[in-house]
Amino acid sequence: MIWMWEARATPGRLADLRDWAIDALDGREGEVYLSHQPGGDLVVVILRLPDPPPTDVDADAATAAPADPDSTTKGPATAPLPAPPEGLVAGAPHAWPFRQVHPAPPSPPTRPSPSRPAEPNPAG
Repeated sequence: MIWMWEARATPGRLADLRDWAIDALDGREGEVYLSHQPGGDLVVVILRLPDPPPTDVDADAATAAPADPDSTTKGPATAPLPAPPEGLVAGAPHAWPFRQVHPAPPSPPTRPSPSRPAEPNPAG
């Protein structure tokens, strides 16, 4: 799952918000970007997290044809980042989960079905 998180820095606190965002990644895979805008400077975090394990409902849905392959990703209501310290942001941060569609992310490895007979060993 990929999250985009953005917040407008309090005037004069862009470097502090940038440093906080880098620390907030806490070793997880992600990037931090800065954007200088007329309405105020932004810090944007792209956070890459492992997809959540499928639930029983997800497993049933996986066997059905997707209703809308371009539908948005469902995920937690808030990005998996802590709240920034008081005084670093002007307004509330915004976060959105995304699902990568191009290039297609690698598929997880599949395990053989337990009901499938083992392949004969030609060497033995």
